[in-house]
Amino acid sequence: MTLLLIVQLPRANTSNNGYLIKQYTDEHGLPQNSIKGIGQDNLGFVWLITEKGPVRYDGDGLFRTFDDLSTKLKSDRMVALYRGSQPNEFWAQSEFNEMILLKDGKPTTSEKPLWGVLQKLRSIREKTLYHSVRLPPSYPDYTPQHLVVPDGAGGDFVISSDSISVFPPFHMSPTASIPFADANLWQFASLHGKLYYFEGIRQYTEINKEACVAKKNIGGDLSDLPNSTPFNLYWNPVSNQLFVYAANSLYRLAETEDGNLSSTLLLTGFDFRQHDIIAVHHLASEGQILLGSETDGLFVIQKRFFTPLTIDLPHANNVFYTQALLPNGSLLSDHGAIFDNDGTLKRALPLVGKKHQRGQIIGPGETIWILLKDTIMILSRDASRIVDIKPNPMQLKYIYKDDSARYWLGGEENLLAYYDASRDTFVVRASLPSAITYIERADDSVLFIGTRKGLFSYNTVSTTVTGIPAFGDMHIRSIRRESDGRHWVTTYQHGFFLYENGHITAFPLDKNRYLTTSHCTLEDDNGFIWISTNKGLFKVSKQQLLDYKKNNSETPFYFYYNKNWGFDSNEFNGGCMPCAIKLPDGRFSFPSLRGLVQFDPMTIIDEFPDDAIILDKVSLNGDTLRIGDTIQIPRNFSRLDIKIATPFYGNPHNMEIEYMLDRSDKPSSEWLPFNGIHNSLSINNLSSGSHLLRIRMRSGLTLRDFKYANFRLHVQPLFHETWWFTAIFCMSIGLIFWLMIYVRTKLVLKQNRLLIQKVNERTEDLKKQYEWQQHLSASITHDIKAPLHYVVQTLHAMQSRAKAQRITSGEIQQIYHATQHIYQYSNNLTNLSRIMRTKEWLVLHDVCLHQVVQSQVDIFLPIAKLRGNTITNEIPQDTVINAHADILSVIIHNILDNAIKFTKGGQIMISVENMAAGLVSFSISDTGVGLRPEQVAYYNTNQHVPTNRNALEKETGFGLMLAKDMAQLINAEMHIWSVLGKGTTIVFALRQNHATGIYQSIP
Repeated sequence: MTLLLIVQLPRANTSNNGYLIKQYTDEHGLPQNSIKGIGQDNLGFVWLITEKGPVRYDGDGLFRTFDDLSTKLKSDRMVALYRGSQPNEFWAQSEFNEMILLKDGKPTTSEKPLWGVLQKLRSIREKTLYHSVRLPPSYPDYTPQHLVVPDGAGGDFVISSDSISVFPPFHMSPTASIPFADANLWQFASLHGKLYYFEGIRQYTEINKEACVAKKNIGGDLSDLPNSTPFNLYWNPVSNQLFVYAANSLYRLAETEDGNLSSTLLLTGFDFRQHDIIAVHHLASEGQILLGSETDGLFVIQKRFFTPLTIDLPHANNVFYTQALLPNGSLLSDHGAIFDNDGTLKRALPLVGKKHQRGQIIGPGETIWILLKDTIMILSRDASRIVDIKPNPMQLKYIYKDDSARYWLGGEENLLAYYDASRDTFVVRASLPSAITYIERADDSVLFIGTRKGLFSYNTVSTTVTGIPAFGDMHIRSIRRESDGRHWVTTYQHGFFLYENGHITAFPLDKNRYLTTSHCTLEDDNGFIWISTNKGLFKVSKQQLLDYKKNNSETPFYFYYNKNWGFDSNEFNGGCMPCAIKLPDGRFSFPSLRGLVQFDPMTIIDEFPDDAIILDKVSLNGDTLRIGDTIQIPRNFSRLDIKIATPFYGNPHNMEIEYMLDRSDKPSSEWLPFNGIHNSLSINNLSSGSHLLRIRMRSGLTLRDFKYANFRLHVQPLFHETWWFTAIFCMSIGLIFWLMIYVRTKLVLKQNRLLIQKVNERTEDLKKQYEWQQHLSASITHDIKAPLHYVVQTLHAMQSRAKAQRITSGEIQQIYHATQHIYQYSNNLTNLSRIMRTKEWLVLHDVCLHQVVQSQVDIFLPIAKLRGNTITNEIPQDTVINAHADILSVIIHNILDNAIKFTKGGQIMISVENMAAGLVSFSISDTGVGLRPEQVAYYNTNQHVPTNRNALEKETGFGLMLAKDMAQLINAEMHIWSVLGKGTTIVFALRQNHATGIYQSIP
């Protein structure tokens, strides 16, 4: 006999019948706990009227009170709401009939009386009228003589004890009247121009504006109740909404296309009588019901979008991790819980009391493998009995089945093993550096192995393990394979990543950094990736993530879901395989600390604010400023607080509001976040002038879904920043500059005249001096040159006669050569003086260097012989340089003169050397007495000028300095090498400039 071990249990817990209920009282921001009416203004803001004035409800427990109204009213105790005669007019009435206009998100007091607001029913004003402002009525035992029921389209119905009169819009007298007797006045309500009288929960009488009467039945969800079921009408004429409360449930009535009323169940299980509910407003687009209580404040009720499955059994803590789809489509999870598609719960008794259910998978033959701490339990395909038990000595925790039907396992002992079915044993294939946390296929021959210290690849063919350096020591939480080349990886403390074809992409975190601890990812059919974390659930467009991989300039938008959407806990669980499951019907199932969170991702409504953005309050140093088209701000202030508002009743976490503050002359380029809690902004300093406060608010999931609003701020300038001060200042500065320029000009003109006079005088003096010097130079040159010419001629004749008579005299020869030397030198000076005097620039030309040198050698050779010196000209005869022959002759003349003077019984050698890159240098060397080091330094650099400069030049003669100066005229550079007592070498170096044909000195 087989014992059936599966026990049928009641339906799983789905938490409060699928509704989220929040209650707000004076402990949560309400001024007091009596809500007399609820309405929505032209911008979508929800208003509550209380006995402490009108209150604006901005969603998620944010209430805006207006204390300044109490100073303008006799009483701030509100009693009723009215929709005025003009479109978008919405009025609150105080107990003294003072009227407050609720429009554009702001309350405004008015001098209009109540009748001025209504502006109708003039013909029956003298009779007793009672205006029906809501159902249930404020005074249900009161029976007025005439009941005015607004028709919701601008007209009215006036109900008397025996008739009903029709007042169309803008009519002061009735256009029709029909008999209607013995009616309960508090069972009349209207919608869209029609009056309804409810005789039972499913039957009603309809009277239209033409006074046509028709008996009808209510369709929809109310059809399930008997017509005799007790009911209450909840009518909100300001919102044009009508509700029926019956059998502890709330239904909304609305007109269908065929003109009949149909009912829709909104809420069940909430006791209106217990909580004294007197006002109802339905936010259909947000899926919320607002209930106003006479004593208990405001109730906000929203249908759960997410349904946590929990179990109510002893020793079951509803902490879920592992899940596995059974062959029959049921879901097996922790605690031995099996959930059918409709949520029916069963228990697999073999797993009752079995702790540490670490992993589970459908094994060979559709058996169910359960990885326990020390054993592997194998159950039948329906989990009703134990088929086998295997040891789990390696503490295997994760099991993965690849495409080859092999089972790979890993766990705490860092070992990767696989199940060898032929030998019914587990074979260890690899050792990892840390405990294994996830296993997934990379391709046909490679597995990805997630560990607590990085991600690794394992080649099933070569059995090699390779680390993926990009993941470092990250704790891998899950790996989801999308294709062989693309894997989504979640980590603990490092967020989530895309690993694609060897490239890793790290995605930015959400604004609260909840994505740091990412558990699992699933992709829905609309291309959105859902990510579970320790702080809630996220949804992000996969395309935005892929775009971010290509260009990270735009951050993906993450839509956030938390307990406000229906979870019992924001903390989801990971560390299991699989970490989440897509059920056969398309629903997702994520494990959490409080049940399995299951939902259909295709039916989740993404709530975004999409109404107007208004400036709600502007405070300067704590004082409220008037809000207009442009806000005027004094120049000196310490703090400017700006608060904006928008009607939004969804999850405030997804309100992404940013601002940009532009100056008129300097536009900004960066969007900055508002204070997310109160939508406020504080500014400590603003320059004077106009500023544009630009605000954008996210209104959808794409990166371009934003709603924009602009507000102008004008900071009043200081006195020195005004236009008139600027004009006066500019005129003053201009006048000062003009005076300065005028005085300066006069002074400069005077100085110019004096300068011209002095220049003319100095020029005349210089001219006379120059002429005198030229005459003197010419005279000296002439006086030297003419006599020397005759002396040379005479000595030449005397030498000739002496030779003819064979009479030689060394003295005569010496006199001759010395005189000839003086004559040649003075002749060169004459030519040079002529060049400098006429200011003609030196024209360089081809010069035969050998010939110029030899002409000077010939002059000095006789004198050199007398001193026992030899002069050698080693310059080749074909050596041609670009220079000036006269200047070159003077240079060589001076150098040879010095060499012969300071050399006796020695050698004087003149040579040339062709250097690289067109360089040429020639040198004159002697073996004379040489120069002292300070003399060499003086002539080579002119930087070490001794105090006895004149003495140095006298010792060596003026020839060297003259040669150095002459060399500069032909762009040559002179350099001296000398050793005292051993001789001197003077080198002249030139470099040919091929573009100009001129030799330049070497730097």
